[in-house]
Amino acid sequence: MSSPSPATAANDSHVLRPMTTDLPTSLEKEHREGEVSIRKHPIYYFDDGSLILDVQVERFKLHHALLSRHSRYFSSITLPNQSKGFDLDAKTGHYHVVVEEERGVKPKDVEALLQHFYHDKPLWDNSDFSHVSSLLRITSPQQFDFPQLHTTALRIFETLFPKDPSAFAHKHPLHEALDLAKQFKLDAVRKAVLYSLMTTTEFDTTGEDEGSNDPAVTTPSNPNAAQVNSCPNDPSPTIPTTANVDSNDSTIHPSVGSKNDDGISALTTPDLPLRISKADAAVCMTLMTKIVEHFTPILFTPAATPHMECTDVFADTWMKLVIQPAIDDDGVYKPLETLEKMKSIDWAAHGLCPSCVKEKDEEWTDEQRTVWSLMDKWLGIDTV
Repeated sequence: MSSPSPATAANDSHVLRPMTTDLPTSLEKEHREGEVSIRKHPIYYFDDGSLILDVQVERFKLHHALLSRHSRYFSSITLPNQSKGFDLDAKTGHYHVVVEEERGVKPKDVEALLQHFYHDKPLWDNSDFSHVSSLLRITSPQQFDFPQLHTTALRIFETLFPKDPSAFAHKHPLHEALDLAKQFKLDAVRKAVLYSLMTTTEFDTTGEDEGSNDPAVTTPSNPNAAQVNSCPNDPSPTIPTTANVDSNDSTIHPSVGSKNDDGISALTTPDLPLRISKADAAVCMTLMTKIVEHFTPILFTPAATPHMECTDVFADTWMKLVIQPAIDDDGVYKPLETLEKMKSIDWAAHGLCPSCVKEKDEEWTDEQRTVWSLMDKWLGIDTV
């Protein structure tokens, strides 16, 4: 991967200051700076590192040469032999960067970035949602600005969400995904997430103080929703204990590993928001209204066929096999799922001829695509 050109803008959102004291080399994880307790990261704190990076209360000691090759943010940090206006610690030659809160950088996202660059958990096409979303945030221009890695993370993130109703599934943390879709203007992802939120959560745009800015609370509408909207635990990645770094080399060699992950994910509580904004709740409500208006006539009207005998089969069984199950499962505003259930019914066993079974399967598949396409119009987006 080639190195991006350094940023020329002076819009620095990091604090750059010289190290004035040596950090303890013992295994202690915390020390005091003023009134703030700073915790040395248990993994990504390398004795031969050249850059001290503080993110919230977490301290990393990293190899600046490695990161600066790929990041506009880190390449803008003055190197020891290029100091202009910054005093360096004469003994260590280390710079100390304190990331300001305005960047929104999270320690767990920094850990994901380092897992990638130190080859402990690289970004792959089949990487899990949590890893991809962390890398998507941390590599963005608003945070550490890794252009090429950000483009890759963006592409992989989009593939996690269906662009066709036949592949639809509710398997990712929806609230976090919605925030990312809006932040990075991913309309296709936003569309899939809004449909999932509409069909798997309860939201309410009424009963709030009109002057309140509090978001509308969304809670699971079924006991399995918490599982649907959460990621499974990943196998513990290999964690570095030592690393071989050559400042003249463009790569860092894989480290000797351990399976005992004592990283950020083990030290902090996962950030899993369960709220959407009042505006997003209103969008979900509008989407539900449009879907119900469109799908109700289809759901409550028995299907017709070219054959009278097959039409009679639908007339006799439609209430029991289609309408009642849909009512029981709120299927009137879940057209993709309801149509899929209709296709899965063994209509031949109820007397439908093979040609009519095939015709209806194709017709209901087309209707799924129609609903999916109409959602673009209802949401005011273009995902084609």
